[in-house]
Amino acid sequence: MQNTIIRNATSADSLAITELTAQLGYPADHAAIQKRIDQINSMQDHILLVASMDGTVGGWMQACSCQTLDSGFRVEILGLVVAENSRRSGLGKTLVAAAEQWAASIGADIVIVRSNIKRDESHRFYPAIGSITSKTQVLYRKTITSAACHVAAQPSSPLAR
Repeated sequence: MQNTIIRNATSADSLAITELTAQLGYPADHAAIQKRIDQINSMQDHILLVASMDGTVGGWMQACSCQTLDSGFRVEILGLVVAENSRRSGLGKTLVAAAEQWAASIGADIVIVRSNIKRDESHRFYPAIGSITSKTQVLYRKTITSAACHVAAQPSSPLAR
């Protein structure tokens, strides 16, 4: 891990992040990734970091902070990917450590990460760096239409702020 720098991602990193995201199994349009980087970087409760080795982006990590009624203030790692040719080099561990440092700096009590059941490597990685399995769960997903968003935005809606 010589000359490794962990830094905030910028839109200049978008091509490398797009390629890494495809390695994770989520092919995306470069322009869409570039837009998302700018959006994420504008959010105070998110961080988006890259690990750069000798000037080449070898991994990225996104995390956000969240206050919940049941669990308190925590940070969740939303995404972590290291280039296939850089895995087991310490980049992933360094990116997770950066998330943990950020969590401590903002007063979070815990760092969590969810991992797809099919990601065998990650199920070995996280325990190896000190994480414990907390629970197994099912993720439900529902696509929301713009019409549903319009209803929620009505002044009489309990969702209006």
